[in-house]
Amino acid sequence: MIEILPIFTSSPLRNFSYLVYSNRTGDAYVIDPYDAKSILTQTKQLGVKIKGILNTHEHGDHTQGNLELKEETRAIIYGHSNAKDKIPGLDQTLREGDITFSVEEESLVVWNTPGHTFSHLSFVHKNPKTILGIFSGDTLFNVGVGNCFRGGDPNVLYDTIQARFETLPDSCLLYPGHDYWENNLKFAEHVDPENDFREEYKSKLIPFQVSEMGAEKKLNPFFRRKTKSVKDRLMELKETYTDDRSVFLVLRKMRDHW
Repeated sequence: MIEILPIFTSSPLRNFSYLVYSNRTGDAYVIDPYDAKSILTQTKQLGVKIKGILNTHEHGDHTQGNLELKEETRAIIYGHSNAKDKIPGLDQTLREGDITFSVEEESLVVWNTPGHTFSHLSFVHKNPKTILGIFSGDTLFNVGVGNCFRGGDPNVLYDTIQARFETLPDSCLLYPGHDYWENNLKFAEHVDPENDFREEYKSKLIPFQVSEMGAEKKLNPFFRRKTKSVKDRLMELKETYTDDRSVFLVLRKMRDHW
């Protein structure tokens, strides 16, 4: 089976990198390497060898460990075809549906998930029966979604969230590119004040908690945009919306200035 080790970087941007590996084969892949040295330390402790580096997108905080890891391990660097000249050391581009890693009946499958940028991929951990988890980069966070002011488009992000992330099974684990729990929960309280589930969830929250999509659908205001609580609050704040898309866009604009 595929094992997953989240590596929190303690960077100002609170980045996560992920080591995805197999104890049986000893092969490992790194998603969005930030600090190459800490990643190499973990691989030595686990006794695995990095075969590939998977970049969700081109931003430097998700790619800055690429070259050092490549030099140390000779791993192949993968990324979106739109980021050919933007990802350091890029060797091979990925397309929708590509399988990047497979162990027994589990695999990592590529999804094209534009919005935060137009060079954004997510990596889906699945077996023949269901989707087990998703590495969402900067598309979806705990209780939030990515910004769009560094090469993205909020309308496209809305389409991606609606078509792909809202359809994920409730049991699917979310592995985002950053730990933004604290700020996103505060924003959720601001725009979605009447949410008993959130208050109960907060009381049980532990540092760097890996959430399930079922919980995210009850916590994240970008998922809860159709609820009376969110819509009433937007009216109270004198924010104008006309349909589901415009509620999403209003929330994204508000979060930009939060």
